[in-house]
This record gives sequence, structure tokens and C-alpha cells, in this order.
Amino acid sequence: MLLRLGLVLLLVCVASCTLSRSDKKKKVDNSEPASGAVDKDVLERGLVTERPKWKEVVENHAAYHKTSHRAINHMTLAYVTPWNNHGYDVAKLLGGKFTHVSPVWLQVRWGPDGTLVTQGEHDIDQGWVRDVRRAGASAGVKIVPRLLFDGWQPAHFRELFESASKREQLAADIVNLIKKHGFDGIVLEVWSQVPTASLLKRTPTLIRELAMAVREAGYVFILVIPPPVYLKNSPGSFTRVHFQELVDAVDALSLMTYDFSSFQNPGPNSPLWWMKDCVEMLEPDATSPNRAKILMGMNLYGLDHSVTGGSHVLGQQFLQILTTYKPKFTFDRASQEHFIEYKTKTGRHVCFYPTLYSLSVRVNLANDLGTGVSLWEIGQGLDYFYDLL
Repeated sequence: MLLRLGLVLLLVCVASCTLSRSDKKKKVDNSEPASGAVDKDVLERGLVTERPKWKEVVENHAAYHKTSHRAINHMTLAYVTPWNNHGYDVAKLLGGKFTHVSPVWLQVRWGPDGTLVTQGEHDIDQGWVRDVRRAGASAGVKIVPRLLFDGWQPAHFRELFESASKREQLAADIVNLIKKHGFDGIVLEVWSQVPTASLLKRTPTLIRELAMAVREAGYVFILVIPPPVYLKNSPGSFTRVHFQELVDAVDALSLMTYDFSSFQNPGPNSPLWWMKDCVEMLEPDATSPNRAKILMGMNLYGLDHSVTGGSHVLGQQFLQILTTYKPKFTFDRASQEHFIEYKTKTGRHVCFYPTLYSLSVRVNLANDLGTGVSLWEIGQGLDYFYDLL
């Protein structure tokens, strides 16, 4: 498996060994401090290049341009998770970069007595919410926590689908939760949790009912959706038919265009051509206003492939790899992603992790396609990434 990946990467390296004049990178400006707020963004500092160097990443990643200027033409949704709590700081410092911030706090589960229970309120931090609103005042940032259907079995979905009273109660509970905590809406993640095709056929009705209740109460409703196609052109569970059924019922759809490759099939995390295909499969009409409701997913984490399988890589882990092994970056033109290669005692590793350049071409793609962007998630990235948004 790894040998196959190595051959692919070797071909990529051979194919991309020459650069045109326009690809030559600017001289890096190191006159700014290496961390904290600076007066110039990464473009002005000459850091957005197809040929980054490990030392430049290590020395400059923590310096960001604190501004409310936004490069994304449509909605920008930033996820924040309690287990990568640096994202809380990013949202407070750079809230003006995001139109919507979604803390991953809430779950809906079945209680032992057969009732639906919303959990996770103990994670809610109202002080942080106030700080983010203050930082994002220029963008009118909205706080829309994610609500995950967690631990559901097929029988649970069947019971909900067959009980109008349970669906009405769930909708009322969601609206009351939003009101209670002063949120602006909700991000619902349920589609990928539905276990069978027969149950998926009934899921759009549930989503429309929940969305109607939330939106009629004056709040935002965003639905998380999987990609319509995967590796080797394998179809996904969410299709253009589903998109047409639901697009008018929701404010936006958070499209998970990442994890294209896996540890069983090593490769890039989110090839640019695939991201484009996913958007165009859902809405082929480039002039349709529905394009703006698609929030094209951008990963801020990496994938590290090795003979032992692999692992996900967060920003601080990637910096440690760069510092320890001092690897060279290689640019995969097919996917428009960078990767590095390094060796440990257990063998060879190939690691794909976002760079300023790979993120910049994805920002351009979102604007070209007329979509918004969703970021999973801002606690995993490097601080200077957000200059590009």
C-alpha cells in the first residue's frame, strides 16, 4: 500500500519539478515579530508560495494579521471543539473573519425512559460567546452550536419517524434551547448518523420539520451533509435529489469535502478537483443562488500515512514534525495539496497538511463557484491561516 503511494508521489515530484516565472516566490519579509498580531498579512509577507520551506512555517505560523477584512464572498462557518481548545482563542481574536461560529457542544440522545434528551449544556460558555460576538461585531457573527444525533440505533429513528408528537417535541426543545442560551440558531448533524437507505428516505421530512420550526422562530438552521461522491467515484448518501428537496428549507448546508483519502487508501485529504465536482454535482447551475447556500468544507488538519496505518495530524503536531525532521515540501499538482516525507524508527511517513498556498487556491475556488466555506476546525489549524479568509 505504502509502496503504491510512494510511486505516485515520485511521479508527482517529477511532474512538478519546474516552475514558471510567475511561480517564483517573493522574498520573505521577516521584519515582523514571529507571533501575535502583525501589520502585514501573509501575502504581504511573501509567505503564500507553491514552494514553502519548513523553517518559514515554523518561524511565521503564529503571527497573524488582526483584521476584520473578509476574503470569502459568502458565509464562513467556523467550527470550534472543546478537545482542541485553541479554537476558542482563535474565535475570540479573529471573530470578524467568520459570519457564523459553531461550537461543538450539543447532542440529542435517547434517554433510558424512551424520551429524547438534549445534552452538553455544561460545555456552554457564555463569557466566551460574548467575547466572540464582540470580536465579530463588524461581521455580525452568529453563534450556531452544532447539535449531533448521538448514539442512535435504527429503532430510534423508526420510532421518531413514526411519532409526530415526538418530532414536534424535538423541534420545540431545539427552539427552546436556542432561546434559553441566546444563540442565533443551530447546526444539525444527523444525515451521516442515519444507518440505512430505507431510513434515509424518511430523513428529509424530519429535517424540513425541524428547520421550519427553527426558522419560523427567527433563527438560523444549517444542515451538515456528506459529499455526494467519494474515492473511485463511489456515490455518497446525499445526492442532488436530496439537495433539491432541502435547499429551500434551510439557510445553508455544511458540505464535508474532506477525508477523501483514508489510511487504507493513502493520499491527499481533499483534492481541489473533487471539491469542485462535489459542489457542481449538487448544483450544476453556476448562476443559481443555491450555490451560496453550500458551505464548501475546508480541513485544517492533516493526514499522516505510514506502514502502520496512519493518524490525523493537528497544527502543533505538524510543527513538531517539521522541527524534528526538517523535511522538504512537495506540491501535488493533481490535488493542489502539499505533502512531506520523513522517516522514523517505524518506517517512512507521508504527511499531507494544509499550507497557505493550498488554502489560498481553495478560497479562490469557493469564490469562483459562488459558495461559502465551512472550516473543520479552527483549533486544528495554524494562526496565520486565517489571514487568507
